[in-house]
Amino acid sequence: MDLENYRNFLAVIETGSLTGAAEYVHVAQPALSKQIRALENFYDAKLLITERGSRKVILTEAGRLLYQKAKYICSLEDLAKEEIISTQRGAAGTLRISVANSRSASFVKNSLRPFSELYPEVSFEIFETSFYEQSQQLLNGITEIGVLSTPIGQEDNFEELFRRDEYLAAVFRDGSQWHGNSRRKGLNLSDLRNVPLCVSSGCHAILRKACDKIGFHPKILSINTTRHTALQWVLADCGAAVVPVEPGEELGEAYHIKKILDVDTELYKSVVKVKGRPLSPLALKFIQFYNENSNSRRLCDMRRLETESRI
Repeated sequence: MDLENYRNFLAVIETGSLTGAAEYVHVAQPALSKQIRALENFYDAKLLITERGSRKVILTEAGRLLYQKAKYICSLEDLAKEEIISTQRGAAGTLRISVANSRSASFVKNSLRPFSELYPEVSFEIFETSFYEQSQQLLNGITEIGVLSTPIGQEDNFEELFRRDEYLAAVFRDGSQWHGNSRRKGLNLSDLRNVPLCVSSGCHAILRKACDKIGFHPKILSINTTRHTALQWVLADCGAAVVPVEPGEELGEAYHIKKILDVDTELYKSVVKVKGRPLSPLALKFIQFYNENSNSRRLCDMRRLETESRI
């Protein structure tokens, strides 16, 4: 099957209509419709349904399956092209990474910026999204590397390459009415009594469990999808944020970070890849760089990973 048919099928789904796709890919609509019929004949299945009186298309179950596979098929061609360019020009091409929303800022600062300075011909496509979307992007070949803020939970599909421990912290604004005058680097949950708490969603269950254990009822002001949003409440001096923090991490001069001492839980971020799938030369080069320059704990066998990716 011609790859153009797959790419144009993706365009139809992503623009939502044959008309929009035809304009986007610069193909006449009758020719585009013919390509869709060719795909349906090839797979002997109806892929799209067009509602009468509406230009929008609806995916069938077969169409939804092909949509995911077509993304992977097309991404393989893109990766092949980039790998060939990379072998001719050294480290070049586009590195595609799925990153948890709360980890993107520190990941860019600590890992991507120094890598970019070392390899200026490399560009980046960063997908900041939920764990479910991260896993789908990785499995479908849209990205090669994932930076997760939650345990993998799908050990059959993914290989954890690195792990970096974190701790639960209360973050206050400098000079905040909620901060008090304490110079201690840490505090206990009871010290947060009557303090409005803005919690990142990934930490909410952990906080609740720890509070229930000691019979403490926290004053939850907001539960936020990302750590960034929780910290915006802090800047507005509405309370304190309860978020995961890496050892030695700095959030900026505006913030005071205090480790919550009586919360005993395992928090970490992971760098992962799809299990058994070789990395492209560029992705492998980044993993080698990360291994040598990050403070994360390595869980993978680098020699095996290099051999697997160079076959």
